[in-house]
Amino acid sequence: MREKKQLQKVLGVMMMLLLLIGMVPGVALGAPIPQQLGWQDFLSSENSVFVAGETSSITVRLKDVLTGNPYSGTVTASIIDPDDNEYSCSISGSAGNYTISNLTLDTVGGYSLIIRPTSTIDSGAASWTIIVLNAVTTVTGSLIINTNNTLSVKVTDSVGDPLARKSVTVDGTSVGAGSQSYQTLYDGTFKFSMTPSLLGTVNISYSGHVIGTITVLPAYTQNARIGGTSVDNVSLAISIAKNGWATGSRTVILARDDEFADAMAAVPLAKKFNAPILMTGSATLDDRTLAEMWDLGVYSIYIVGGTGVISQAVEYSLRSYGFTTTRIAGQERHDTAAKISSAVGVNATHTVYLANGYAIPDAVAASAFAAQSGIPILLTDRDQLPPSTIQALTNLNASNLVLLGGEGVISTNLENELRSTYGVKRWGGQDRYDTQYIIFQNLLNTTTPQSPLYFASGLVRQDDVSSGKPNADALLTAALAAKNGGFVAMIPPNTLPSSLNYFLLFNKGYISKAAVVGDDGAVSRNLEQQLHGMLSR
Repeated sequence: MREKKQLQKVLGVMMMLLLLIGMVPGVALGAPIPQQLGWQDFLSSENSVFVAGETSSITVRLKDVLTGNPYSGTVTASIIDPDDNEYSCSISGSAGNYTISNLTLDTVGGYSLIIRPTSTIDSGAASWTIIVLNAVTTVTGSLIINTNNTLSVKVTDSVGDPLARKSVTVDGTSVGAGSQSYQTLYDGTFKFSMTPSLLGTVNISYSGHVIGTITVLPAYTQNARIGGTSVDNVSLAISIAKNGWATGSRTVILARDDEFADAMAAVPLAKKFNAPILMTGSATLDDRTLAEMWDLGVYSIYIVGGTGVISQAVEYSLRSYGFTTTRIAGQERHDTAAKISSAVGVNATHTVYLANGYAIPDAVAASAFAAQSGIPILLTDRDQLPPSTIQALTNLNASNLVLLGGEGVISTNLENELRSTYGVKRWGGQDRYDTQYIIFQNLLNTTTPQSPLYFASGLVRQDDVSSGKPNADALLTAALAAKNGGFVAMIPPNTLPSSLNYFLLFNKGYISKAAVVGDDGAVSRNLEQQLHGMLSR
């Protein structure tokens, strides 16, 4: 082996001497020495990846594969695009380093860069693959007509790498807002503000390519009614689940469909597990609810209430179908709410909402807000705290209490007693709708408004209906509102309470979307039209 290597080395030296003295056939004395062109590498790894439309220069290293030295001849360069069209491009350089200037590639895909020697005595070629990617945008925020909007945009290539320090154009001329250029930061982001005066679209462009569009939205949108054809609480719960959890849910909260005392504190639990609330009869599992669980891909079910609320037979049925069940139940409604609060956990402000255990509307009015803040809802009697609630307040390390309802549901004496231990606020009015208005006034976020606003039946107690079951509409919708960052307004079937009318008139600028939930008997079509007319702008 050693002798073979030595022989190869001697032959190589002899060949070089023959070349130098002109003894190789076809090569005259003093003529240029033939080179075989080959590829070495890019001077920058970025040279092999482009973004569609951008103009760049490529610098490459070429070598003579016979000697391993830098290639020293002149070359030509061409590009073959993804459609197999070949076209030449300008290249210059020497001593192994060559630059292709002002190259623009507009079509996404793979290109071949081919470099050939211009000398007739040189041989070989160098080739490389260049990948062209799309630029894409991720937009945070919305454009609302006649509103000063500030949006954040991130610009990346189609594999997710940021396009840093690049010039991007935001063209709002079609919506009456002009055009402006921005430079991305090192993470590919930039912010812009715009006040569109027309509906339409705003284009975001990079290197002559539109890489994103933003639709200017009306100031208010009336969404389609949810559950308009529902026939009872079970079917409405399914309609709401399909609307808010269209891609499925691993978890659901299961409540009784004719009495909501145990479920009135369950909305924060639904928010924690990103779960809809479904309903069933007390004694047997409703087949429609079971079918919806299959459709959602449910694995885990939280049953709210004891066996007197949802029977052991229902739980056995669920387990027989392979579901995992967890029952959250106390001796009565106050105790059940306390156990729900334990599952929700402690919030950063150590705040608890306190409602009368028989004042279902007051608890429901605050439930979507409570869920979004991780605040549990506990229940009380009018004049004293039940032992389970006292223990829950200790377990939650509560320091702030918000009393939901007027003095008719939580007495002044109990309020004064609580003030000796806690920071106490009362949000209560003359009736359920007045209390709801005060809750809204205290909790509506005008910096980042909660939207959509859902309108649902306020007839949530048995004594609210002359026959049949009370409406679970507002309770079920509160779980949807908590998921979507909105809130629920309870209303009678045909009229708008004066307190809610006042709230909407003075706060409609913060409400960009709304929808009615339930059938015509829950909220009439005439009232739906009245709400639409009031909020439109």
